[in-house]
Amino acid sequence: MKLEHTIKFTFQMENDNGQLVVKGEIEGESEVPNYDDLKFQGIIALLNSIDQQNFSESGNHPLFKHYIDEIEETISEIIKHNQFQGKSECRDGL
Repeated sequence: MKLEHTIKFTFQMENDNGQLVVKGEIEGESEVPNYDDLKFQGIIALLNSIDQQNFSESGNHPLFKHYIDEIEETISEIIKHNQFQGKSECRDGL
C-alpha cells in the first residue's frame, strides 16, 4: 500500500435520540468517488470478524438474526438505487 495515497475515512452512527451507537475509521486506498470501494473493503473486513457462535453462546442468537436481516435488507436497497444513503442516521462521513 502506498502511504502517500492512503485515505482515512471516519464514520459514525447515532440512534433516534442522537446518542452515539458506533464510531469508526477506515484507512486505505480508494479508486472510487466518496471512497465507496474503501467502505466496501471495511465492511467485508468487519463481517469476516463476526462469529455466529458468540451470539449463540451468549444467548443472543435472535440479535444475530436481526443484524443479518438488516444487512440483507440494506444490500437489497443499495442494489435497487443508483444513490443510497440508507435509513440509519449514519451521516458523518457517508
